Amino acid sequence: MKYINNISNKSWLIVSQSCYGGLIFGYATGIIVGTLDPIAIKFGASTVLKGVIVCSLLVGALIGSFAGGFAANKFGRKPLLVFTALTSIGGAIGSGLGENVATICILRFIHGLAVGTSSSVCPLMVAEMVPIKKRGIFGSFFQISITVGILIANILAYVIKGDWKLMFCLGAIPGGLLLFVSLVISESPVFLEMKSTTNNNQTNNENQNDISQQGSKYRIIFSKKMRKPMLVGVLLATLAQLTGINAFMYFSNTIFKDAGINNPEIASVALQVWNVLTTLIAIFLVDKLGRRFLLFTGSIVMTVCDLLIALFLLVLFGAAKGWTSIVFLFIFVGAFEASIGTLFWFVINEILPEDSKSIGAPIINACQWTFNTILSFFFLVVVEYLGQSTMFWIFGGIGVFCTVFLYFNLPKSLGASTNTTDDIRIPEDQQQQQPSIEELENDKKYNHKDEQTNSNEQIPAQMQA
Repeated sequence: MKYINNISNKSWLIVSQSCYGGLIFGYATGIIVGTLDPIAIKFGASTVLKGVIVCSLLVGALIGSFAGGFAANKFGRKPLLVFTALTSIGGAIGSGLGENVATICILRFIHGLAVGTSSSVCPLMVAEMVPIKKRGIFGSFFQISITVGILIANILAYVIKGDWKLMFCLGAIPGGLLLFVSLVISESPVFLEMKSTTNNNQTNNENQNDISQQGSKYRIIFSKKMRKPMLVGVLLATLAQLTGINAFMYFSNTIFKDAGINNPEIASVALQVWNVLTTLIAIFLVDKLGRRFLLFTGSIVMTVCDLLIALFLLVLFGAAKGWTSIVFLFIFVGAFEASIGTLFWFVINEILPEDSKSIGAPIINACQWTFNTILSFFFLVVVEYLGQSTMFWIFGGIGVFCTVFLYFNLPKSLGASTNTTDDIRIPEDQQQQQPSIEELENDKKYNHKDEQTNSNEQIPAQMQA
């Protein structure tokens, strides 16, 4: 356990890498608000092609988030931080220098890889290098930074309106900051200890056992006990992604413009300011009001807002339609951040069985990104051919179905677990293979008594996080 006593990083380094990773995530996804229309005008992009431009980043993020957890375990957290920073810098600058839609999409895909890996490695570093008492607040910085990144992107979209090349290139700044931090921060002691243990105890027989156990894990996902948890998890991902939140984030200018707002850019900035504020408020409400209460209250409010917006877009005209749309969009965003936006991984960690989280969580996470991509591609197409009101009727219908299903199937004991890792909002596939620092410290007692016994006991201890 020699690595445990060598945590030389100051707290600000750990917080910084999480914040810069969140800014990469938020800015890259948010800047499309200000760049999509100028790109479409310059290259004559159709509605379908605009959807492809948006989705190119999301497909990269899907791959990056799914592979990031496994890459962090194989190569280490620090190398993945460096990879995230470099791909973010290259993707941002390359997108800004692109001279055709195909090049922009390819570079946005590369930037998306950075978005996905940042969501895997940055919260993981916090979970492994911060004392338990500080993990909750430190862990929330990543989510806060995402909303701040989206806000910055919307402000820049208003200030430097039309200059899509500059807007894309400015996305390299958080990547540069993360690169600096990734070069001076130390490797996670948990990864170093895990690597040391693996090197000291690995034998051919153990390798065969590992392969057999891994195959068993994948078979577990199809077992009867996993059907309901996985179905609930997928429905939670549906509630999070297919009720409209990312349509508001990516296409807020279009939504406000179609609703008759004269200054859609200002309205989008105001929406993102509200998004940041409600995220901060939601973080403090989780423990006070309870997860189940917040989840269902939020989902009901979100669904009602979708249905009312759909109705008002049909029956109201002029300024009345515009202002009512803004009011209920703001209420929707507040309800989202106070419920599924904050609680998603809390709930997933509780409903999945311990022996299946490493497989179930990545699948549910992949569903999130897949739904996000589908929505982003088809939103403008549906709005163009069927009208904006139809899109909100669809959002509302999905919300009704998810809310009713979850009411009858979501466990009523949410939040009852005393496991400290439940208070960290990071995917379980990134946590479960890692021992907590406290467990590793406890294992030190056995080093002085029986070194041989200790080497045999460390492997099962790694599965307890």
